[in-house]
Amino acid sequence: MKDIKTLSNDDRYVIADRIVSLRKESGYKSKDIAQQMEISASAYSDIECANTKLSLDNLYKLCQIFDVSADYIIFGETEGAYVAEIRKLLRCQRPKMIEKIIGVIRIMVS
Repeated sequence: MKDIKTLSNDDRYVIADRIVSLRKESGYKSKDIAQQMEISASAYSDIECANTKLSLDNLYKLCQIFDVSADYIIFGETEGAYVAEIRKLLRCQRPKMIEKIIGVIRIMVS
């Protein structure tokens, strides 16, 4: 894994692209995310355009909004994204259904 201190300007653009993709996949508009992050629309635009470095505070907020890990936003690692997707799918299920789903998964991986 890349050391955070060695992120280049190119990495900033990749991170910004990943944030744009997450926003679009979630169906949000830029102004919606800015509002949720409690920052101005122009400050959020600067994040998406890689015109500014992503602060830890804003990284945390984006992780919460998109339900992904910081590793995913920074490095593009997908394990967190899979876990987030599973959480989203299970969030609206009843406990009995969750038990059945877990049982099916156990059978599939054994």
